[in-house]
Amino acid sequence: MSGKERSNSLAKKKKRLIFGVSIPVFLMGLVSLFTDISSESIQSILPLFIFEIGGSVLALGIISGITNAIANILKGITGWMSDKINRRKPFIVAGYSLSNLSKPLIGLSPSWEMVLGLKTTDRIGKGLRTSSRDTLISYYAEKKGRAFGLHRAMDTLGAVFGSLLAFILLYFAWTYSQIIFFSIIPGLIAIALILPVKDISSRELVKKSGMKSKKERMEKIDKNFIKLIVILGVIEFASLDVVFLILRAADYVPVDLIFLIPIFYLILNLVYTIFSPINGSLSDKIGRKPVIVVGLSILLISCIILAFPIQVSPFSIVLIIIIYIMHGFYLASVDPISRAYIADLAGKEKRGRAYGYYYFSVGFISMVEALVFGFIYSVFSYTWAFIYISILLAVCIVIFTITDFSKIIKKKVET
Repeated sequence: MSGKERSNSLAKKKKRLIFGVSIPVFLMGLVSLFTDISSESIQSILPLFIFEIGGSVLALGIISGITNAIANILKGITGWMSDKINRRKPFIVAGYSLSNLSKPLIGLSPSWEMVLGLKTTDRIGKGLRTSSRDTLISYYAEKKGRAFGLHRAMDTLGAVFGSLLAFILLYFAWTYSQIIFFSIIPGLIAIALILPVKDISSRELVKKSGMKSKKERMEKIDKNFIKLIVILGVIEFASLDVVFLILRAADYVPVDLIFLIPIFYLILNLVYTIFSPINGSLSDKIGRKPVIVVGLSILLISCIILAFPIQVSPFSIVLIIIIYIMHGFYLASVDPISRAYIADLAGKEKRGRAYGYYYFSVGFISMVEALVFGFIYSVFSYTWAFIYISILLAVCIVIFTITDFSKIIKKKVET
């Protein structure tokens, strides 16, 4: 097929919309949905499983910090590589396959160290696929905010189903190990669904738009763009890893109701699912920055609440549900909007590397954040850990609010 024919084919596909996005974006949303059913049925009980096999709060911090760092650093490398070879799908297929085939084996782990090894393999898969997948979504998107918002909504809907699955299986007395191993079924479905999605060359998009591709533009990322990436990375440093929220939730419920925690996680993801497309579309209209600031402010309030001790009661259960709702809204306000921000400021030919640089910085920052938070939580107390993260959040909100992103956008448009 010639370049012109493929461009026409792409134009036709873009016109076929499902929930306001192209078919390939919707398919990638389904892939993320089934992957998250697999992942989040594990994630909603993983801290409890790690404690069951002899792990500690510090072990949670080590697992979360190292595995997230590896995933994000690899996103940086593979983002650059996908631009270099001008192909996305090989990274996407390899990444989803590695993750969905390795993480069910966590259920067979006799120690937290083995969980670390298998979780690392899972995160390597995430690192392989994410930058290329986000780039492909941006290529197929008519409106980037809507596309990323819907994709994140479907991704998180999978987390809702995964949490519900974990709750149901716990209710019927399945062990943590059995639930984790069962996750291989939705994982295999996800692998099958990614195969029909076709790759796109950035050069085809450039030709279709009638613009000339300049090699020197391919070699550089604007310094102002790097500034944006660093600031978005700092936001990640002040984020709260959900494993610590799950751990803290155990202090809010009676021991005999511990099986409710997957339901709290389900509520979080349901809120994320509902508000991701809403906040994504809102950011297309009023700008990315106000939506992100609101999300960070809500996270700050929840972290301040979590810093205080509480006695288990009906009120504590209601309060932790509210905190999970707040965390879900925070994620829906920051996660997809940050990705759309990157797409706004990167050219089509550099978008893979742009996501790569973003995730690369986030990788190092998130590792330090999780290790420090886990250390403070383990050695001192949850109170000091949440005071620490609240101070960081307040500083980040101020920095993000006073930064004038319009100058960065203006420079990018002019170049």
